[in-house]
Amino acid sequence: MQTAGSSAASAPKAGFWIRFVAYFIDGLIVGVPGIILLAIVGGFSSSSSGQVSGAAIVVYLLLVVASIAYFIYFWTRPAGQTPGMKMVNIRVVKTDGSPITIGTAVARYIGTILNSIIFGLPIGWVWAAFDANKQGWHDKIAGTYVIKTA
Repeated sequence: MQTAGSSAASAPKAGFWIRFVAYFIDGLIVGVPGIILLAIVGGFSSSSSGQVSGAAIVVYLLLVVASIAYFIYFWTRPAGQTPGMKMVNIRVVKTDGSPITIGTAVARYIGTILNSIIFGLPIGWVWAAFDANKQGWHDKIAGTYVIKTA
């Protein structure tokens, strides 16, 4: 007998481009308000001494925290989808098909950071395009799949 978790784990995996589109949408959702806030506080300009204002630094830090909270919150919901993932009908699950936990989400988010800083190239992201299970390095680190939904 096949359980819901095992059927989710055996579901078709989402490839690189559909995941890219979802991440791009999520980036807009988190980033556009941040850009507006930075423009308001003058975060795109520096003083004559080349220093960024204290308000801009606070906004930058808020953006980082907002991004972390956004992804961890949505990945750990029962649906396992950010709004961008929902728009393109994909979701994240553990490799056994179960929903991911906060610990798994944190490991996955740390993996997304590593994806971009290793060798200064996005190798960890692109890896999903060539991997048999369509896993990026962050998925391998956290033990997750991104699967297609109905």
